[in-house]
Amino acid sequence: MANSEQWAELLSPGLHAIFDLQRDALAAEAKAPMLFNFASSSKATEEDLGVGGFADWQEYKGAIEYDDNDQGYKTTFTHTEFARGFTVERRLYDDDLYNIINKKPKGLATAAMRKREKDAADIFNNAFTASGVSLGADSQSLCDGAHPHSPANTASTQSNSGTSALSRDSIIATRKLMRSYTDDRGELIQCMPDTLVVPPELEDQAYVEARTPLKTGGANNDLSFVNSLGLKVIVWDYLTDANNWFMVDSQMVKQHLTWFDRVPLGFALNPLSDFQLKAQYRGYMRYSLGWNDWRWVYGHAVA
Repeated sequence: MANSEQWAELLSPGLHAIFDLQRDALAAEAKAPMLFNFASSSKATEEDLGVGGFADWQEYKGAIEYDDNDQGYKTTFTHTEFARGFTVERRLYDDDLYNIINKKPKGLATAAMRKREKDAADIFNNAFTASGVSLGADSQSLCDGAHPHSPANTASTQSNSGTSALSRDSIIATRKLMRSYTDDRGELIQCMPDTLVVPPELEDQAYVEARTPLKTGGANNDLSFVNSLGLKVIVWDYLTDANNWFMVDSQMVKQHLTWFDRVPLGFALNPLSDFQLKAQYRGYMRYSLGWNDWRWVYGHAVA
């Protein structure tokens, strides 16, 4: 029979392994890594300062013309702590009730990964509301009808927000709008949207439009232009609106949508537990997330 804190320490490696296994399994299924650039952090906050574009190159005539980028908006990422734990009673260990004990770390890992996915999805769920994680450094929501070009040029604006229901025609129209995005100097940024992000309710329709070889809704066997684009489809269970959908440039999103892990998700035995009768195990993580530029997405808030 284990004495004092030995029984809790003997349990710890097995519970840790179960926690890690469930965490890694859910991480492999998560949608956030498909969209976010994941980075580590060693500071309490991280800052990202946007810079404007360069003018076109000029013919070299013996002297180089040096150009200065205009300063863009500054985005601050402030890390938040998250923690949760569970208790294992000594009697469960003594009675060899591992079927009950082992469910606890698995459930704790599930809850942690669910929280991370929900926080990531909140940027899209609140994309049309200028508050919380969706509020940008330009004081606009992620998907807004009046994004200023730059801090130095707030009079000129661009839109990345619409109200069209998902369809072949709206996909084509949205793609054209995104390809017209410009930088602070009015130059095309070469946005190439290639991904649909949709809730489960639009999964079948998204795949029909993206994968059907022939033009949907027609009787002439016309080839589908949308199918020729080879669009990727991300179906995210944590998107809460059944009608809203988004189009994304999968290369640019990784430049502008960021997740900082200040302290990665981990699991440990609480050394302050009352080891005579119970042991406490806890999980902890600290992270921040957000976006520094909107020019990678177009969102539709469908009534």
